[in-house]
Amino acid sequence: MEWKESNAYSTLKSIVSHYIARYFSDLTQQEVEFMSDVATQDLVNYLAVKFDFIGDPDYSYKSLALASKLAEENPLEFDSLVNEWAEIWVLKWRQRVKLVMSDDPENTKAVQRLEEKVGPILSVLGDEATDFKKFAIGSLIRTGEVCFTNLMAEMVVKEIFFKIASSQRGDEAVNFIKSNPVFVINEVVKRVKELGQFRGNLVVVRINPAFFQDARGEAVEWW
Repeated sequence: MEWKESNAYSTLKSIVSHYIARYFSDLTQQEVEFMSDVATQDLVNYLAVKFDFIGDPDYSYKSLALASKLAEENPLEFDSLVNEWAEIWVLKWRQRVKLVMSDDPENTKAVQRLEEKVGPILSVLGDEATDFKKFAIGSLIRTGEVCFTNLMAEMVVKEIFFKIASSQRGDEAVNFIKSNPVFVINEVVKRVKELGQFRGNLVVVRINPAFFQDARGEAVEWW
């Protein structure tokens, strides 16, 4: 069963939603649902980085198990840990996330070009690309970027692959990445440092006009 479909995930998401509600007033149920889903995935990543098992293949399950154990055996420690994380997460949501009602055509085209360029590379690299993403998640969280960590890490890696693929053919780009993992890691570190120094929105969330009544938002762009 996929980890986001597990009972442990649902329980943690329910807990996280209460922390979210402390910082945002007058949220609709749809807003709480969307934000709590993003935040729970971020908390799973945060725990894996904080307790140093982000590199494990099953780190998501380990984070859920750790959260369940702490909540049951030491609820005060668990509350302190989650509350400390939530304060930073809320700050970063307000700093990094921009809500929009419609797409920017230029941004949409840029995302399409990126996906067309790096899609074949990702499919060939498989687990190697996943390892780069996990390294990016760890780098982001260690610099204090704890919100939308999956999306941001994925786009950091895609940007680097796009840069490589723009100067080499597909097969050459794949071989270069496979032969030069340290180069990719150094590029991740450099890009994450740049993001940490940037002050402003990094994630664009497109929402339906009916979001506040019936629909959920969808993260569709990043810059």
